[in-house]
Amino acid sequence: DQGEVSHFQALSTALSATVGTGNIAGVATAISLGGPGALFWMWVTAVFGMATKFTECTLSLKFREVAPDGTVAGGPMYTLLNGLRMRRTAAAFASFALIASFGIGNMVQANSVADALNSNLAVPVWLTGLVMAVLVFLVLIGGIRRIAQVAGKLVPFMAVAYVAGGLLVIL
Repeated sequence: DQGEVSHFQALSTALSATVGTGNIAGVATAISLGGPGALFWMWVTAVFGMATKFTECTLSLKFREVAPDGTVAGGPMYTLLNGLRMRRTAAAFASFALIASFGIGNMVQANSVADALNSNLAVPVWLTGLVMAVLVFLVLIGGIRRIAQVAGKLVPFMAVAYVAGGLLVIL
């Protein structure tokens, strides 16, 4: 279906949040704290996570709203609102997602980058934070189209670096 961004850009935007700190630092932390058995449980939860993500994406497409100017709005809150007719739950989900967006993923990732640059290259943490904040602002100010354009250019390199790093560790 037509949308505001290309199919590849939509995929890249979705993958940009998937290939990252959780896959690298999260797995290493889980194995170091839980031992080799942690890997089995990560696989089990991954199966349920993939099924849940597939269902969420499918329902988000089904219950999204397309404005007359062609802009698209969707996601779990629209599934709750339009699919299940749960207005208050949709509002609560959107509110909690907004609050969570300020601290769950982005702070962990920014801290990991700042810590790595500080410990390996002696780059001050405040400088890393400032540069990252400016770069993120320049991307976000352009809206979903700019986010998708940047993701479409960066994510293929992220994926190649991730696979290459994994192969390097295995070798």
